Amino acid sequence: MYIFPHKKEWKSGFLKEQNSILKVYGEGISLHHIGSTAVEGLYAKDCIDILGVVDKLSEVSSKVNSLSDIGFIHKGSYGIQGREYFSKNQRKVHFHIFEVGDINIAKHLKFIEVMRGSPGLVSELNQLKLYLHGRYPNNKGLYQKEKEYFYNEIHKMFY
Repeated sequence: MYIFPHKKEWKSGFLKEQNSILKVYGEGISLHHIGSTAVEGLYAKDCIDILGVVDKLSEVSSKVNSLSDIGFIHKGSYGIQGREYFSKNQRKVHFHIFEVGDINIAKHLKFIEVMRGSPGLVSELNQLKLYLHGRYPNNKGLYQKEKEYFYNEIHKMFY
């Protein structure tokens, strides 16, 4: 596992993926760049996270083949009830789809909003990520678990 200083190409990578998804998915989905790659200045794994918001999650099943055609692998809920999850291996992309009103939508979008408006929090999270990466360079699970409290504190700001 590696983390990197913010890369400008993460935004263009999101836009490219967004265009590809919209071409095959059609109407009925809104897409958002989420995760650490969406926050300028924030260290991140080299992986684009995309949030898709749909009116009916049940309709996603009709789009699995179309998304597969552009390289996405469907993984079902992948441990989070109310989500349809896809990933891409050739260019690390995680695509999370939730139905309008799901609490996870607000969590992801508010995190981005808070971090983009708080350079001090970006710096604090960067320090934490670098420390944990040094401590757990080959253990993604422990790395994720130990930074979870930071994200929980951010979520408390808006709940």
